[in-house]
Amino acid sequence: MNSLRAKINTRHIVLISVLVTLGVIFSIFDRFISSAAFPFLPTAKIGLANIVILIGIYRFKFKEALLMTILKSTLVGLILGSPITFVIGFTASMLSFFGMYAAYRLLNRVATMISVSVIGGFLHIWGQLLAVAVIYQLGAAVLTYGALLVFVSLVTSIIIGFVGLRMLRIFDQKENS
Repeated sequence: MNSLRAKINTRHIVLISVLVTLGVIFSIFDRFISSAAFPFLPTAKIGLANIVILIGIYRFKFKEALLMTILKSTLVGLILGSPITFVIGFTASMLSFFGMYAAYRLLNRVATMISVSVIGGFLHIWGQLLAVAVIYQLGAAVLTYGALLVFVSLVTSIIIGFVGLRMLRIFDQKENS
């Protein structure tokens, strides 16, 4: 019995590790794709790594999904960022995660993965804007730029929600086979 439990736990840990790795890879690709897609908004991102976080929220316990978010954000910050960009990104990721998790748990009868993704994208933008406003002590300029980012985030979050939904179905098929 302990052997079976150990095998299930090992598989679970490996699955979470693979998803975190995939999230980091998505973040790296996102950086290049987003700069080509949004040359007029240098800090805008599509949010590809959010697909992995959505899967974590929908398929794992709170602590595991939170750990996935923390690990993904930390690794991406170490690979792609500076200390300031890490703080901005980490703050935004945590706000986004908690908002998506709350929406998933509290609105599960009415919220779809797409709406949870939109909530996460919106909160991610506001988390970044809040961190930037505090760190750099900027005012109205951040809010004007933020309005553009919110619009882009709405569009990309809907797409990410659709992709996440499709990947969750594939994930469920593989796990049940």
